[in-house]
Amino acid sequence: MSTYYIDETGFTGEDLISREQPLFVLSTNNFTSDEAEAIIRATFSGVDARELKHSRLIRNPRHRDRMIELVRAVASDPTRAGTWISHKEFALVTLVVDWWMEPLAHLYGHNLYKDGANLGMANMLFACLEGFWNKAFRRKLLSHFQRMFRSRTRERFAECERLIWKEMGKADANRAEILRYFWPSFHFLGLPHIKGLPDRVLDLALPALVMIGNNWRKRDEGPWEVVHDQSSNMAKQKWYWDTLSSPEIPAAQFHHPGGLQTFPMNVKATRFGNSAEVKQLQICDILAGTTSAFLRSRGVESEDGRYCDGLSEAGIERLILGGMWPTTQITPEELGTKGWDGNVPIEWVAKQFARKNEG
Repeated sequence: MSTYYIDETGFTGEDLISREQPLFVLSTNNFTSDEAEAIIRATFSGVDARELKHSRLIRNPRHRDRMIELVRAVASDPTRAGTWISHKEFALVTLVVDWWMEPLAHLYGHNLYKDGANLGMANMLFACLEGFWNKAFRRKLLSHFQRMFRSRTRERFAECERLIWKEMGKADANRAEILRYFWPSFHFLGLPHIKGLPDRVLDLALPALVMIGNNWRKRDEGPWEVVHDQSSNMAKQKWYWDTLSSPEIPAAQFHHPGGLQTFPMNVKATRFGNSAEVKQLQICDILAGTTSAFLRSRGVESEDGRYCDGLSEAGIERLILGGMWPTTQITPEELGTKGWDGNVPIEWVAKQFARKNEG
């Protein structure tokens, strides 16, 4: 049975506006124990550490060079490893569109997922909330929505509604036009909608795991075993993951902008490993950490900038499989979503969870 390994960095649960952890990165590889041992021996020979972790290695400039070499070794064959990336503040915008704007559109007979309109909307809002205001205002508005989605109380609902109305009252025409996308759901959906949302709607771990699983499924039909770092937060999502990754799930294929999604992912077993003992998980940790550092340091004139340049030259961008990242693209033609209906896979996934609950 084939095996792939997974670890993450930057996971903050349903807090997607953490200043200290602005990015979430999931990393994976399918190296055998001997291959992982050989990669680590070749790049970290002489380093006295029971467990290699990016958070510790990054403090030593000499270890940064070794991590660059590890990335170079892994990136020489991108079919064996990869990373999924998320800009968490942008991801929160997409979730506000999904859970606040799309249900209202659906209620009145409009499919916001058709032709990728939801993605275009998220890109537009992310850019305009900064362009017409600034980054601080975007964070303030998003923090209100995040608190409302997490607490689901009348107090947080009213607090968020007041902010929108207050800003609309003093906004010029362009700003008011942007804010008008947010306010109708307060009236037409109301607090019952918020209280009825599924658990952990702001948690990015599950969509990331599904994208990683589909990536491996495209390369090998399996069956697969998945080994996840035991110190990670995947356990909170394991019920959902087991449902979607099961070999027993009905066969289905969905085209989407990032490629083809194929079910079943044919995962026979998911277990948790001790990264101090599993070298593949240590490679995952370093790949996740280096990818996060690379994305945060681009264009910075500093030691971090030089580290970023080294990672770029080593090929770290070749390992990025996809993710949630803002762009200035808003039309279906720009996004490559013309003719695509994201509602089809969403309804299929919802049906699988309902079937599991009934069982």
